[in-house]
Amino acid sequence: MGTLHYGIKDSRLEGIKSPTLIEDYAQVISKISSLPMGMDGVFLLFSHEFICLSLSGNKVIKALLETQNHLIGNYWPPEILGLQEVFHFRLSCKQSLSVMSVPITDSRRGVLGYVTYIHTDSTALKNADVTLTMMADYLLEMNHHRLQQQKEVLNCQYIDFRKACFLMVDNDGVIIHASQAFFEQFSIKQSDVINANLFDLFLFPPKIKYLITEGTSIDGENVDFDFIGQLQQYKLHMNVIDSQHRMLDFSSIEMMVSAQDKSHRLAFTLDRYITESPDMQRVIAAAKESIKNTSPIYIMGEEGTGKRSLALTIHDSCERYSEGPFIAVNLHSVKKEDLSTLLLGSDEGEGTKSKFEMANGGTLYIERIDLLPGVLQAALTHIILTKTLFDINTNESVNLNFRLITSSIKRLEDLVHERRFCPSLYYYLTGASLVLPNLQNRLEDIPLIVERKLTELYGRREAIDESLYSLLLEHARQRVWSGNISELSKWIEHTFLHRDSVLLDASSVEAMSIVATSIQPLDDIEKREIANALAVLNRQYAEVAKQLGISLSTLRRKIIKYSL
Repeated sequence: MGTLHYGIKDSRLEGIKSPTLIEDYAQVISKISSLPMGMDGVFLLFSHEFICLSLSGNKVIKALLETQNHLIGNYWPPEILGLQEVFHFRLSCKQSLSVMSVPITDSRRGVLGYVTYIHTDSTALKNADVTLTMMADYLLEMNHHRLQQQKEVLNCQYIDFRKACFLMVDNDGVIIHASQAFFEQFSIKQSDVINANLFDLFLFPPKIKYLITEGTSIDGENVDFDFIGQLQQYKLHMNVIDSQHRMLDFSSIEMMVSAQDKSHRLAFTLDRYITESPDMQRVIAAAKESIKNTSPIYIMGEEGTGKRSLALTIHDSCERYSEGPFIAVNLHSVKKEDLSTLLLGSDEGEGTKSKFEMANGGTLYIERIDLLPGVLQAALTHIILTKTLFDINTNESVNLNFRLITSSIKRLEDLVHERRFCPSLYYYLTGASLVLPNLQNRLEDIPLIVERKLTELYGRREAIDESLYSLLLEHARQRVWSGNISELSKWIEHTFLHRDSVLLDASSVEAMSIVATSIQPLDDIEKREIANALAVLNRQYAEVAKQLGISLSTLRRKIIKYSL
């Protein structure tokens, strides 16, 4: 993120609607700080979520505010900011302060922030609203001017890409422009994209995220990624335009996977699967037997145990289906009312194909099958039995030929007993069942997982820094990974991105992971749970807040409180 005013840590800027607001404010405040208002009172800038971003002016008032813990970087209750009328609040030292604020409001993006004035004398605020309004208008005008300049540059440089599905990000990962085709392709509004952080919307594989972060060009990589809770599959190009801008171009992947694409994906088959864990060796042996026929395969395992990875390995190992597409659907990331359209397709507009048709000739992997509603359980049972799907556009039946792999974190048998899952579908799905052990029961594989992850991040095994590998391995063996392989992988990725500081100070690796102790204060427990959720969900704030059961604004305050 950009540099913050008065030395606030960069993490404070996450979520700000207009990251350049502080820079613009610094220019404005420099012009009025020498005026009587600037010397006798205090001017402040707040984010749209009431985080104090800048505070300048009278030293006595600033000292009084500090005694009340009203500091830069802290959340201030909106009721004390005088948004409707001048607010008077008494300090513990029996001295009173008067406060007035004016919002910086954009007609399209809403409130970007607030400018505030504080004085010990309430009469000094009589005309403060005029000054504050002028400041807010000027900041908004500066912001519009920046956006217009960016658009003009983009329009000149990318006139040939008007029909392409692309977006432009700056060095901080903030999306500053997107093509009309992007909004249409991803079915999202402009207001939800522009000024958002790329990694809040997209959950890329670690290698791809690293390449984007480092500004390394990506030349037509076939990428599976999560976009706001929905799995997407695109061919991704990234070009570094200049020192400040990068362009990401998304193009459709052909339904049939070519041999070149397969080699690019580095197909990982069961025969090449290396494991030192006896439990995992039994799973691989059972998987090899299961691919000898076309029956559905069911995978059971805790979150983060590698169910999707195993499903993809099974797909790549099957001679009959490996040349076809691998289509993955995570039911947990889709609204219940959207599941039918996602799985069975839609005839609205140009229509969308069902996942069953998209997987024809290949593999369909349905993750969290335990969340499948009853009506869709009946539809899936019918498709398994008949191997056909009725196309409402052509009024004809489509013959299907694909491998079905499903997985869950809950035992389907328990759901059957609770009458929440169709018994017949249960028997069809679980004819070949694989139960993945959690990481605590396959500690022998931690060295392999660490090495494999670092190889992915470095690009090849020979490039791995052995000092970093040894350090990671030592600490990984000492942890209890409640999030299993996913948590371990995220920790490795985070440590890798901070490898320079970690290698200089080995003790800093402790800060990359939050470890539970036997007895902890409640704040420590809360910090650990939030840190874990941020790591597992790749800092997707909306999803983290949802999983933790708190509001987004509360989550942001907690992140600031614990410096996460």
